[in-house]
Amino acid sequence: MRITLLYFAQAAEVAGRDREELELPGGAAAGDALAEARRRHAGLAAAGFRPLLAVNQAWAAPDRALADGDEVAVLPPVSGG
Repeated sequence: MRITLLYFAQAAEVAGRDREELELPGGAAAGDALAEARRRHAGLAAAGFRPLLAVNQAWAAPDRALADGDEVAVLPPVSGG
């Protein structure tokens, strides 16, 4: 299946882009997309960088199943008050 990874803020800086297309096997989950992003961009695998994930503009757990054409957003952790 083909999905689009969207990178925001620090993730985009580390990846050097704000989006890229990935080819993943059927049955892949959001966490698999993140693992592939970390494989491609070593800075995303840095200790302490724990991004949040969204699939098709809704927060998602790493085990959220993906479908062909989905968008997976990689966002830095949110803080503040």
